[in-house]
Amino acid sequence: MDNNYNKYCSGQLKIISDFDKINEIFEMVLKNHINNQDKKYNNNNIRILDIGCSHGKNSIIVLKPLIEQIRNKWNPNEKVIEIFHSDLSVNDFSKLFNQVYNLNSYSNKINNIFTYGIGNGYENQLVPNNSIDFIFSFTTLHWVPFLSEYKSFEGSLQISFSDRSPGFGNYYKERLLNTINNRYNELKVGGIFSFNIFIQEDKGSENEEKSVSVDICFKNIKEILREMSYESILSREEVENMIVPASAFSRDEYQYAIDKSTNNTGLKLIYENRITTNWADSYHDDESYISSIIAIVGNSIKNGINGDKNRVDSIFNDFEQRFHLKYKLNPNDYQFHLCNLYLSFLKEN
Repeated sequence: MDNNYNKYCSGQLKIISDFDKINEIFEMVLKNHINNQDKKYNNNNIRILDIGCSHGKNSIIVLKPLIEQIRNKWNPNEKVIEIFHSDLSVNDFSKLFNQVYNLNSYSNKINNIFTYGIGNGYENQLVPNNSIDFIFSFTTLHWVPFLSEYKSFEGSLQISFSDRSPGFGNYYKERLLNTINNRYNELKVGGIFSFNIFIQEDKGSENEEKSVSVDICFKNIKEILREMSYESILSREEVENMIVPASAFSRDEYQYAIDKSTNNTGLKLIYENRITTNWADSYHDDESYISSIIAIVGNSIKNGINGDKNRVDSIFNDFEQRFHLKYKLNPNDYQFHLCNLYLSFLKEN
């Protein structure tokens, strides 16, 4: 995502709001915190880890009602709350903290709230063992490091299933398993990890067509860039290097991670649900919808353009104009659905 994340993140917020069990799950977290607070491994502070915070707007929307639940159980100065916001080290954390200390943020809900930023990838352990009561991560776990073998001129702007190399599936499912295992280490006993992933629905299933629509959209966007190379505005190599480093999970991949993480461990799957979202439904007009897509693909396109800032800006502005025109001519070519799998894991021991 680019620097306009907070402005165009309504699609992500819709995905978060579809997870309507979060308050009920957090109530379980607070009960477990109370029951375990006298045990030697349990710090008395309530600690929450937010993975994939970006610039903070949606994170704060998630956190405000959770802080309200805490306030309803304890007096204002009775319970210390620590919030850890994490994202890649290149994230602009100054924008995050500007949001956190805004008058409408969670930081004004209760005294004794302390906020931290962590610049590290979610595939790594982010905090010490047995330290966190609740972890949440939404619209994050589909991002992967840029992998040079997925350079493509003819393919999609994202890592589509048809463009994957034979070893990607194993890499992807092991990466998800490692992510869940790291969250297990970070959670206190009684703590919960809640998150969503984007999935590819099975062939022949009710939502198969919807789940491939995002790939069709990104292929159509890549076609605009190919046209610019045919006109010698971009080189073939530049177009090849334009990849949004993201991919959905297949059933085999996410089920492998679920089964391995809960088999003979202290982790238990307590919630699972699938919801399909139309990305366009979150935006009130075509302009904001187009801008949301540009916010998703913008950095990946700019990073592929060689030359100085003037050349990058000029070519990217050309792309934006072409995209607007293509969308107005054939909006259905750029409409897509996202199939979401929502999961929550409880650390039992």
